[in-house]
Amino acid sequence: MLSKYSSLSKTIIQSNVDIVWDVLSKDSHLELVHPFCKTHKKIVWNKKEKKDMIEYLNGLIYYRTFYDWKDKQGFKLMIGKKNGKKSRVVWDLKSSNQGVVLSITVTPYISKKYNKVLNFILMKIYIIPLLNNYLENVTNGIKLYVEKGSAIKKNQFGKHKWFS
Repeated sequence: MLSKYSSLSKTIIQSNVDIVWDVLSKDSHLELVHPFCKTHKKIVWNKKEKKDMIEYLNGLIYYRTFYDWKDKQGFKLMIGKKNGKKSRVVWDLKSSNQGVVLSITVTPYISKKYNKVLNFILMKIYIIPLLNNYLENVTNGIKLYVEKGSAIKKNQFGKHKWFS
């Protein structure tokens, strides 16, 4: 079950949608733009089905299954451990007068280990703040890569408790 709380990071990239989309749809693109990504590989990638995996710097492996893909607009996916609970992620691109607005929203799953009150407290003081930090690092990495053209270094904006 997904939480009713989400984390959102939004940035304006000085570019156009075609260029940003080319970066986001390139093979292994997260290796270039994601400060916590060690490897990023496609598992299945065709018009009917899209699945990939990310290995983070600390060895954690997450699998992504895309369920909505709209060229030059964004995509929706579920992410998590291979046989574990999944969180929903929505990537959205919009043109604006200032460039491209990229937003990433993560809706985390709710752990069944804890009661409602503890889950609420964990979401508010631990999970959502760490997700906010994570997403800001990812959107900053994409922005920097598109605007400057150089690959992002590992932990470029600082280490992260879950992924470094």
